[in-house]
Amino acid sequence: MVFSGRYDIVRFIKTVARNGLYVNLRIGPYVCAQWNFGGFPVWLKYVPGISFITDNEPFKAAMQGFIQKIVGMLKAENLFESQGGPIILSQIENEYGAQGKSFGAAGKAYINWAAKMAVELNTGVPMRSHQP
Repeated sequence: MVFSGRYDIVRFIKTVARNGLYVNLRIGPYVCAQWNFGGFPVWLKYVPGISFITDNEPFKAAMQGFIQKIVGMLKAENLFESQGGPIILSQIENEYGAQGKSFGAAGKAYINWAAKMAVELNTGVPMRSHQP
């Protein structure tokens, strides 16, 4: 994963803070249909046996590692509001309510997993999941 140059999320959030703004950190796994590939990292489609946004172990393992890396980088720089930083809110998943129903029990298990993971990240800021 590349987090340098134009992809340097730490530098970006520090710039936001210097300008007196706040951050709603939408870290995924799914961000929004308006982004290429829903905001998923492109490499994710090459993970063997993967099935997106459902109770799928390859998907959950990859996304948990990705999200933990981002949160770890941001915590190390004290960027969450609970540490004095500009990140005042985080979002896990996006608009899963409507599409999650089509996954049935696997969808419910997935969203419960995502919520549990969000709590375990212990960012000290509210974590939400946008539902339409």
